[in-house]
Amino acid sequence: MSRPRQPSLAMARSSLLAVGLLAVACVALLQSLAFAGAGAPQLRAQRPLSPVLLRATATPETMEKIADVVAEQLGVDKAKVVGSATLSELGADSLDIVETVMALEESFDIELPDEETTQLKNLQDVGDLIQSKL
Repeated sequence: MSRPRQPSLAMARSSLLAVGLLAVACVALLQSLAFAGAGAPQLRAQRPLSPVLLRATATPETMEKIADVVAEQLGVDKAKVVGSATLSELGADSLDIVETVMALEESFDIELPDEETTQLKNLQDVGDLIQSKL
C-alpha cells in the first residue's frame, strides 16, 4: 500500500502565489470602488446614498475618533484628516484602504460591509455610516 502523496514545496508556493494574487486583485477592486477621489475611475454609475447613510450625521466625537485612526494608519498629520478628504487624497494605496477600514471596524466595534462602503465618497460619509451603526 502506497503512502498518500504530500504536496510538493513547488505546489504549495504556487498555491500561495495564487492566493496572494487574488488578494491583490480584490484590494485593487475595493480601492476603485470605495473612497474614490474625484479623478479616480468609476466602475459603475454613482448611486444615490442609501437611506442608512441619510439617517445619521457623525458627531464631532465620531469624526475625531476617525481622524485619530486614519492619521495613525496612514502616518499623516491629523489636521489633514477632514470630512471632505478621501483616503486616496491622504496617500492611501489599496492595501492602506483595506487596513484602515479594518482598523475603523475594530476601533468602533462595528462591521462595514462592502456593499455599504462602495457608496462612500469621503471621510464624512464614512463618519455618517459609522454613526448610523452605533
